[in-house]
Amino acid sequence: RFGRFQNHECIEMKKMLVKLEETEGSGRIRLADFYGSALHTGQWQFSESVGYLRDLGALDESESSNLRVIIPNYLNAPSNCIEPSAYYGVCCIDECEELLGHVERQLEASTATPEEIAKMFVNVPSASLAVGRELST
Repeated sequence: RFGRFQNHECIEMKKMLVKLEETEGSGRIRLADFYGSALHTGQWQFSESVGYLRDLGALDESESSNLRVIIPNYLNAPSNCIEPSAYYGVCCIDECEELLGHVERQLEASTATPEEIAKMFVNVPSASLAVGRELST
């Protein structure tokens, strides 16, 4: 993963993707808007094929008439890594790793209810959500 010092490009890419979000906080971009940004605003990096996005796990096909790109899955895809050697790759920091670590440290159990997990996140800051938010379960 990219070190914090080298993560600037990933943060900028996330900002561009979030601006294209279908609905604020959905983490999804309509496929037409994703491709439109490549055609009309010069975001050349957003031009992967539907098949490739599907293989990455970055394509939401829950509505066949309205395909969407899943922002976190796209950001954390191998295509956004730099591979300077055959032995390692340098990728964007996965923001979910820190949140998952928080849950694991707080939970200290092998199972939990959705309500217990949601309660843990109410006061945990993240890059995209403020502290004190209300989560549905």
